[in-house]
Amino acid sequence: MGAHPDLVTIGHTSIDHVEIRGKVKKQLGGAAVYSAMAAKVFARTGVVSRVGRDFPPSFLKILTEANISTTGIRKLEGKSTFFEIEYDNQGAAHYKDFKLNAGRNIGATDIPRSFLKARGFHIAPMNPGKQRRIIDFLRENSFAVVSLNTYMGYAEKYKKALIELMGLVDIFTINDDEAIKLMDARNLEQALKKLKKTGHNLVIVTMGVFGSVVVSEGEINFFPSVYQENPVDFTGCGDSFAGSYLASYIKTGDAYKAANIANGVASLNATDWNFQPLKPREFKSIEAFQLFIASRQRRLKKKQKMLESFDI
Repeated sequence: MGAHPDLVTIGHTSIDHVEIRGKVKKQLGGAAVYSAMAAKVFARTGVVSRVGRDFPPSFLKILTEANISTTGIRKLEGKSTFFEIEYDNQGAAHYKDFKLNAGRNIGATDIPRSFLKARGFHIAPMNPGKQRRIIDFLRENSFAVVSLNTYMGYAEKYKKALIELMGLVDIFTINDDEAIKLMDARNLEQALKKLKKTGHNLVIVTMGVFGSVVVSEGEINFFPSVYQENPVDFTGCGDSFAGSYLASYIKTGDAYKAANIANGVASLNATDWNFQPLKPREFKSIEAFQLFIASRQRRLKKKQKMLESFDI
């Protein structure tokens, strides 16, 4: 990749040991990777991460073949971040074990100077204190749009710190369960009302196959997801949403259009294992992606049994 990236994802790049129906395989994973694979659909993308000496060269090749810059991936002594994941018969992922290893100390100093020209940075789930230091560095050294997401463990343990971060980034993404936990709410409706009163720029609440909610400028707006006939793997879909949301927001400047686009990208990612549905995809414009999705949904529609075919 000759030119500097338009968008950079910062976070864990991992070696995942995955068991599917009794078969075990080793594959590339990590929140930074899923976010980057989704972002590169619309933008030149780079990854900032740390890996160990055991990190397979073939995994780096996967990224470079997808036109994702690996300049920001540092190889250190020791082992790479590791996740052991088991999938049940419904395709749901169960995390059996993990070790951060080389990824434990990912920080702002890992960001290559050339990456600071990027228009957007996405900070994947990490300890909120580490995320805060990266945010402070980016605010001092770049003019980029900054987005961030977290995961349930941090939402439970670091509520105050995450609520502070919400007001420091341009885009703050969480899922519905994390929103309820973070806001000490009884249900999603109450959580959204509380989020509206909390200091923020843009808050996006993802709801899996059902869509996403944008909380912005005192308003709450829901955007349904894109229908998929046979979703296969939901792993990384939240990270895919976050990466594609930032990329499309940078392109359009429209928080609502970006939610619509990110819903489509995340749902597309669920149609096969890992990030395989996104790896070959690149679109020169938002409209080109919309045409692709519309055409794809039309093909799915033709497979459905129309109401007129029933004798009622």
